[in-house]
Amino acid sequence: MRRPIGVILLAGAAGLAALYQLYMLLVYLGIAKFNFLGKDVSFDSAQWGPAFWSLIMLLIWVWVATGFWQLRAYALQFGLFISLFTLIWGFFALLFGSSVEASTIPWLLAGFIYLYLSYPGVQKPFVENEMSRLTPEQRAAMDQMAKANMAAMEAKDVAAQNSAPGM
Repeated sequence: MRRPIGVILLAGAAGLAALYQLYMLLVYLGIAKFNFLGKDVSFDSAQWGPAFWSLIMLLIWVWVATGFWQLRAYALQFGLFISLFTLIWGFFALLFGSSVEASTIPWLLAGFIYLYLSYPGVQKPFVENEMSRLTPEQRAAMDQMAKANMAAMEAKDVAAQNSAPGM
């Protein structure tokens, strides 16, 4: 399968977000240290709540990166959702006690993914890949649905033209 360079960049950014969540998981479990303003910070005992949250985010980012690599439509939609969620959640985490150092990398990666996925032409390879996976019956149903939608739009335009002015 031939992948556009943007898709490779998306998969790489999602993979980097997953690696960062793995690092944060290790920090919360007390295995790794975190550098904050030149000082090493580590936890003496495991912080199970944040560690569990980092594990969930790690699994989500791995799932999204895999979907990006395979050009799956679910990755496109969920990538938009999880990147926006990461941006919003990081902002509120910063408001309520997190450090800028802990939030910068996820913000930059999530911001890149969100902005790139919002760009107009990015969805085309994902849609083409999903359409290539359809069976002939599913393709016929999609064509039939497109024709029905076109007929409905034409009927709406005719009704709008025939309505009385001012109504």
